[in-house]
Amino acid sequence: MGMNTREAGWYDDPQDGDSLRYWDGVTWTEHTSPKQKPGLDQAGAGAAGAAGQGYGQPGQYAGQQGDAGQGQQGDASQGQPGYGQQGHGQGGQYGAPGQQPGGPQGQYGQAPQYGQPGQQANPYGQQQGGWGQPMPGGGYTGLETGPVTPDGQPIASWGMRFLARILDGILIGVVSTLLAMVIMPDFFGDYMDWVMDPGDSLTVPSGLASDLLMYGLMTAVLGIVYEALMLKQFGATVGKMATGLRVRLRDQDGPLSWATSVIRALVWFGPNLLSGFASLSFISGLFGLLNGLWPLWDKNKQSLNDKVAKTNVVKKRR
Repeated sequence: MGMNTREAGWYDDPQDGDSLRYWDGVTWTEHTSPKQKPGLDQAGAGAAGAAGQGYGQPGQYAGQQGDAGQGQQGDASQGQPGYGQQGHGQGGQYGAPGQQPGGPQGQYGQAPQYGQPGQQANPYGQQQGGWGQPMPGGGYTGLETGPVTPDGQPIASWGMRFLARILDGILIGVVSTLLAMVIMPDFFGDYMDWVMDPGDSLTVPSGLASDLLMYGLMTAVLGIVYEALMLKQFGATVGKMATGLRVRLRDQDGPLSWATSVIRALVWFGPNLLSGFASLSFISGLFGLLNGLWPLWDKNKQSLNDKVAKTNVVKKRR
């Protein structure tokens, strides 16, 4: 059975014979888990069972290993020793396809084959742990060494988040500027005239001040609407999609609700509603700086709007 038709699950890592890697049904993922090593108690159990049950009875050879069924040699059911057919547990033969010592419960024959969900052939019995679940003691080790969500999804780096915000800021700025040119055609001309020749007073003229307030409010509202819509519909803004990131709930993966999307957008862009007021604009600037830097020292790598919305920015699954 080719890999393209194999069901999603844990399989032997094609790059590392000592590990398992998760196949998602289409391609290999970054999640790996070490193969479970048999304990010394398992290794001793088979020998003890064989010593207690297998020898001294005609026709039986290592018949009882722990809880295993009675293996037969020759015609063991009639008590006649012989070597015409080396059958061990349900007529299995050495060399027969799909059979080898070490099947479930330690009996010879009918050993689980590689590729069957939930089973791995090994000389000491059945590997515990089904496909799609972390191996005992292993977990989602993957190839990532950085922080992860509680269920093992790699969290985005601060640098990539910063780059995504720059891209989103450029997009929002261009759209808000185009809208301002339509709604307030004289705004940018008046603003540049005042910047080039502010006169004796640095006080913003009343007409220009009202235009600045309108422009700040429009940009903030545009940012809130843009962020909420993109997160709800796609789980990421344009900047995050371009940088391979997405937003999800910290404790549970899946699409974001409207409430989560709107709350996250409001906490990030809401303070920008104050940017049009000259006396309050520093508050929005200070909050934006603090919010953007917060993941650098936060143990969960969340910004303040992540904490309020209970989200994390993660790397998009490949």
